[in-house]
Parts: sequence; C-alpha cells; structure tokens
Amino acid sequence: MSTSESEVNESAAVVEDADQAEPAESEVKRKLDLEVAITDAGPCKKHLKITIPRSEIDLQFEESLESLQKDAAVPGFRPGRAPRQLIVKRFKKQVSQQVKSNLLMSSLDQIDKEYKLEPIVQPRLDIEAIEIPESGPMSFEMDVEVRPQFEIPNYKGLKVKRPIAELTEKDIDEHLNQFLEGRGTIVPKLEGNAEMGDYVTADVTFLDPLGEPLDELKEAQFHLRSELRFQNGTIAGIGTALAGAARGETRELHAKLGSAVANPELRGATIPVKVLINDLKRVRHPELNESFFNSIGLKDYDDLREAVSETLKRKIQSEQRQALHRQIVDQLLAVTPFELPTDLVKREEKTTIQRLVAQLKRQGMTDNEIKASEAQIRANAHESTLRSLKELLLLGRIADSEKIEVGEDDAALEIESIAARTDESPRRVRARLEKEGGPDSLLTQILERKVIDRILEDAVIEDVEAKIEPQEDVETIDYTLEVPVPAAEAEAESES
Repeated sequence: MSTSESEVNESAAVVEDADQAEPAESEVKRKLDLEVAITDAGPCKKHLKITIPRSEIDLQFEESLESLQKDAAVPGFRPGRAPRQLIVKRFKKQVSQQVKSNLLMSSLDQIDKEYKLEPIVQPRLDIEAIEIPESGPMSFEMDVEVRPQFEIPNYKGLKVKRPIAELTEKDIDEHLNQFLEGRGTIVPKLEGNAEMGDYVTADVTFLDPLGEPLDELKEAQFHLRSELRFQNGTIAGIGTALAGAARGETRELHAKLGSAVANPELRGATIPVKVLINDLKRVRHPELNESFFNSIGLKDYDDLREAVSETLKRKIQSEQRQALHRQIVDQLLAVTPFELPTDLVKREEKTTIQRLVAQLKRQGMTDNEIKASEAQIRANAHESTLRSLKELLLLGRIADSEKIEVGEDDAALEIESIAARTDESPRRVRARLEKEGGPDSLLTQILERKVIDRILEDAVIEDVEAKIEPQEDVETIDYTLEVPVPAAEAEAESES
C-alpha cells in the first residue's frame, strides 16, 4: 500500500486543530470491536489488516455529532439548538475526518496493547487514502517493522583479551613528526624526484581490464602515502610505485574498486591506472619558536612533547576499550543469530556514517585521519549498519535485563568529559553532537558503554602485549570513479 511521511498521530493532530475539538476521554479509552489479521511480510515485518465494523463507525459518528451539536455555531440558532439534520449536513466532512482520526488512533493504540508487536518505528499510513464507506465496515492495511525476537545469550564469564601497549620514545617521536607535518607549509620541491611524504599533482587515468580508458582525473593533488583512497576504490602501494618518479614521467599502477561502483561487472575488480606526474611539492615544518608554541597554546618543545604523549595514552586507552567491546559483541552475536527488516537497514545507513564519523571526532582524530577513514566507512556502510543495529538491539535487551538506564545527567557528564578532552565549551560540544547525530545518539552510546562495563565485571580478562599502531598511512581524495553501466544492467537495477 502507499505510505506517507505523516504518521497517524500527526494527521490526527491536524484534524483536531481544524475543528478545535479534542476527542472525549471515553472515545479514546473505549475498547473497539476490531477484526485484526496479522501475517508475516518479511524479516521482522508484519502485515496488518484491520477491519472496523459498521456498528463502531456509527457509534463514533453519534458521539462526535453529540459533542459537536452542543457547541456548534450555526447562523439563526443558539448554541446547542441547531437541528441534528442541519448539523450533519453542515459539518459532515469535518465530522467524518474527526471520526476517521479517532478510530485510527484508538485502533492503533488498542492493537499495540493487545498484540505487543513491539514496532521499531511508528507505523506510517496514507491517511488521505483511507475512507469511511457509506455503508459496511472500514478497513485499512499497513506494514509494521517489529523488533526481532531472540533469547538473551549468556553474557557472564566471557573470556576476552585486553591489549596492553607500552608507550616508547620512538612512538612519541613518530607522532610528534606527524603533528608538525600537519602544521607545516607546502612549498615547491625544486630538486629531486617524488618521495614518500611529498605532495603530487598528477593526471590519473583509469583503464578497464582490457586497457581502454574509463575515466580521467586531471590535476589531482594528493599527499604521497602508502595508499590513495577515493570514494569507490583504492590504489594500494602508490607511494612505493611513484617513488623516484620525475616530473613528466608516467607510471602504471592498479586500483581495487569497491562495491559502490555503478557498473556491477567492475565491483571488486582490479583495473590498471596510469599516473602522469605534473608537479611536486614538499612539506616544510614550522619553526619551533615562541610564536608557534603560543599559536598552539603550549609553552615550549617539552610541553608539546608531553601533550603528544598524553594524546597517545588516551589513544591507547580508547583502542583497548574498543578491542574489549568488539570481542564481547562478536561473541554474543555469534550465538544470537537474528534478522532485521531490510527497509530499516537501508534507512539507517546514512545515520551509521554520521555516527561513526562523530565517534572518530570524539576520539580526538585529526581531520586528515577522519577523512582517510570516511571513504572506508562509506564503502562498508551496509555491513556496519547491520552490525550496529544488531549490537544496539542485543545490548539494549541486556540493559533491560540488568535494569541499566541513562538520562540527561549521564549526557551532561559525557559532554563535560568531551569538552575537557577537546578544549571546547560544553555548550559548543552539545551543539556539535546534536548536529552530528542528535541527543539520542549520545545516550545510546552511553548506554552501550554501561552495558559493556557491566559485562566486563564478570568477564575473564587476559592481558596480552600489543604495539601502538602508527597513524594510518593513507591519503583520501574527493573523487568518484564514473564508469558506464551496460543498458541491460541499468534496466535490471532500476526494476529491482
């Protein structure tokens, strides 16, 4: 059936505003004689057909007319004195809308209480398409996405490994160099050929497996690192492949295409790429003088080194916690298989991207680090969404079992903590979080963390040695490979 973005309650409110009459309390609470047929319509989806008998419709009309007749303003008659036939004729459309609204609201409320369907989102109806017939019952149908049903797995005594990484002077040196590079100045490279870390301006030509041109990116500018990512693919080993290349030189590499490529035949394919070097630049580190240290709010080099060290310590703690979280969820999902509504997964993919990017920001990652990760997040959005939804439902059930709750006080404390780490005001942090994912997203993350903490209280934890991973050596460019789609494939995808 067709659907509308207006929910039943919203449509009802419009009707009520129009006639300035709230339904009587008895109208809402009275149990209706409904005929409800519920059938499966897919994974976690129910199809409902609701039939309201004529007797209920007539009774609702009588009650609505009675209420309206008491206060209706009809020219030539005192309030409450207008003949019933005139009231019916004058306000028929208005009364019909109110009756329909009251019946729909009461029906949905009664179904919710009696059948305990546990909808994931509020049912949506095309209110205008539902009509009250002149005679006989009124029927309407809808699909409802419901929560998956599963047994809560045993989450007591899980065995997990906690990575313990020791911070070394070498780690601090590497990350300090990255910090200074990020605040350096890009200047022309007057001598020498391409080296890792240089900035390259190049023409990049993508070829099909037979060597025919697919698309060309002119004057692309990127930081030469181990891997170059674009929106629907990656060029691994580009730094090594271009090392030693001179201006005007062309080298051939290979690109691995992702699942977001328009042409189904090329999804996951490895294709040739030609890179023509046009220009080279390098990064010049800032001078470590008083002016520079003042600009970053630090006193001197030792202060900067200490700040980098503290950042790395927080990163170690964050990665340690993520590792424990991931192990717990992996174990629980492995023994708790369940399906999700496909429509829900599709709707949530965009939200997943926003949430994961927001998490990276809260972890203190730089804009370049986030940008490098975002292309991968988008490429894996479906799988990430599927997992995050299952994780949310599973941990939510455990939260209910453990009576774990979160509220505004928890959110306020979290915002203060983020503000302290990012050197922002709590007000600014709150505004940013609401823009990124809304207050509910933050509360959900706090709830999940509390559940993981509760599970860890009874877990068997083994400490294992780990290394601090260097910053991902990846450069990302804002580019999408455009490839033609065969006519037959395009037609088939549009039909599906």
